[in-house]
Amino acid sequence: MISIVFNLNVFRISSKDQPLLVRKILKSIWFATSHTNQIRKYRLKSFGRSSNEHTFSKDHGEHQGEQISVTDYFEEKWKIRLRHPHLPLVELYNPADKNKSHFLPMELVTVDEWQRSLKPLTTEQRAKVTKKTVVKPGERFGMIRRVADECRFDQDLYLEKFGIKVHSNDMLIIPARILTPPEIKYKSSQDDQRDVIERVQIGKWYLNNHFNKAREIRAWALVLVSQKEPDARQVGLARDFAS
Repeated sequence: MISIVFNLNVFRISSKDQPLLVRKILKSIWFATSHTNQIRKYRLKSFGRSSNEHTFSKDHGEHQGEQISVTDYFEEKWKIRLRHPHLPLVELYNPADKNKSHFLPMELVTVDEWQRSLKPLTTEQRAKVTKKTVVKPGERFGMIRRVADECRFDQDLYLEKFGIKVHSNDMLIIPARILTPPEIKYKSSQDDQRDVIERVQIGKWYLNNHFNKAREIRAWALVLVSQKEPDARQVGLARDFAS
């Protein structure tokens, strides 16, 4: 379930560490509860036992001090029969009082709407954004033509009242010119430190003359400073490094 919701591969993560992963992802998210007459907003702190297992003492009424489970409490107090009493409770807190926790069933907690996501996009999300924004000129021209034909701006009464006219028959043609790509000047990596000018080739600069040529290592040595003879593991590590 965690893999589907968060688009993460958690199969190599132990079940013990999965709640820690979820807390890390959700720690900056606001959650809302609406089972009472007033909507309350909290932050996620941790997870607890299931609604059937988590019990607490009643603090009022003729049965004060009696133990009751979260499942029975919501059915008795709020007339809500939990559909998933076997799921862990979410431990929520109000930032104004971090020492006070509220244990609530997952099904009664929702993510507060219209929140900004401050986390960086994943590689897959960035690829999707790029795919949506990069449109070929011919495709963009067709999209504009379809919008113009469907909206029928020349028949729009509101635009007419404001004196706005849209010529949707032809696209605007303006004169243009291709700018000469700039040249980049570097200092040569050789001893003479002469100027090297790089020009654009197929849309990018090639920096072949900018970086120093790596030297070939013909011989090397490994020194082990220790009071003991190297063991088999250390010898094997050195051999692996040499190969």
